[in-house]
Amino acid sequence: MLAEQHYRHALLAQPFWARLSPAEVKQRVQELLAAPDIVAAVQALPPVEYAVLLKEAPESRAVLLAVAHPEQNRTVLDLDCWHKQNLRSTRVLEWLDDLRESGLESFLDTLAVLDDELLVTAFNQHVRVHATLPIEEEEEPRPYHEVLSNELYRLEFSDPDSPWNERIQRLLAFLRQADLNTYHGLMQGVMWGIQNESEEWAYRWKSGRLQDEGFPDYYDALEAYRIIDNAPSFAPEHLEAPGRPENAEGSGIVPSYAWSMTPTGSLLARALTGQFSIDTLDRLCWEMVGLCNRELVIDQVDFADTAAIKASLRRVHAAVNLGLEYLCSLHSQPPDALLGERSLNAICQTGITLIIGLRQRANRIQTHLNRTPGTRRALPGLAQQVVAGLLQPHAQFFAELASPTASGYRDFLNLQDVALVDGVLRELENDLSYGAADMPKHQGRPES
Repeated sequence: MLAEQHYRHALLAQPFWARLSPAEVKQRVQELLAAPDIVAAVQALPPVEYAVLLKEAPESRAVLLAVAHPEQNRTVLDLDCWHKQNLRSTRVLEWLDDLRESGLESFLDTLAVLDDELLVTAFNQHVRVHATLPIEEEEEPRPYHEVLSNELYRLEFSDPDSPWNERIQRLLAFLRQADLNTYHGLMQGVMWGIQNESEEWAYRWKSGRLQDEGFPDYYDALEAYRIIDNAPSFAPEHLEAPGRPENAEGSGIVPSYAWSMTPTGSLLARALTGQFSIDTLDRLCWEMVGLCNRELVIDQVDFADTAAIKASLRRVHAAVNLGLEYLCSLHSQPPDALLGERSLNAICQTGITLIIGLRQRANRIQTHLNRTPGTRRALPGLAQQVVAGLLQPHAQFFAELASPTASGYRDFLNLQDVALVDGVLRELENDLSYGAADMPKHQGRPES
């Protein structure tokens, strides 16, 4: 367990993640390259930070890949090469090419820890492998640009015009010279493997490893967006710190992105200045790591898209702040005391539930207008903006509601945001001109 000052530091906003600009990334990479022990510095990086640095600093990628632990490189592929349960084969090819350029040792060391099924699935989407036949037995010999041959295998490109063919040819030639046994294994796997089966096993291995690193499976992560009872009896929870991600077992360092987006001046920011026991600080830090990782998985972020990364992290902090404010008002408890008695997951779920309730009401209004003949199809200007924000992939608050000088959309941050939107929705639900008289009336607190 860390000392109190280390936890306190982890709870503070981190400028690197708050800005996450090219200049910040470049400076971070330069700090790593100038470290007395660059290998130890790079291998201590948490997976998200390592992936961001690799994607955002391509000019330093070869050096970082060369000094990282092979399992770190494998984790980057696990994070970056899948969309839900589908393998992005071209991402795999890109990373293999980057590893090739980082040096023979790092290429072979990383290849040794990659799943055979991953490689087979990636190449199977681009080539077909057949046993080499004598030229006289070929039914219809094809030109070389469509078929590559050696003494044992004949490779046929699935798409002769694919821009990836040259890279595949280069990778396979390099692999054949560097590690003939691995090359033979790959060829045999592509020749005899069943595509769907290989991909399913690669997904299972990947999911298990990422869970050890603190990243849930995509479909398990979606459980965050289910509605819970927002007015439960305030019975004490059994609280304990979640297991640390595997990469953090050695260093114990809390990833700096975890508490990087706490809204300035918010109830949550004030609550974090309270006095907590070491056990509570430990729990809060690692719970937030889990919540942030879960949101990154739900959003399927591309680690080259820093705006998307920041949006995911901000959304978590906004939901926690909203849930904290709601529960404090419901139970008349100070926020720091509530943080000590409730899990962050439960607090975050409370905030998410409030937002989902508003979204459901907006969806009912819009569906009713679309389906009911004779009604006015367009909502008035302000209401239209409010409903449009709620129906975005992640429900957003129309900022002009809170401030006439504001513009655009942002996350729901506090109960005032919820109350303002609730008021707009109530007017629509009670407005006969929109044919809403037969819609369920909403009463009491904002829907949860």
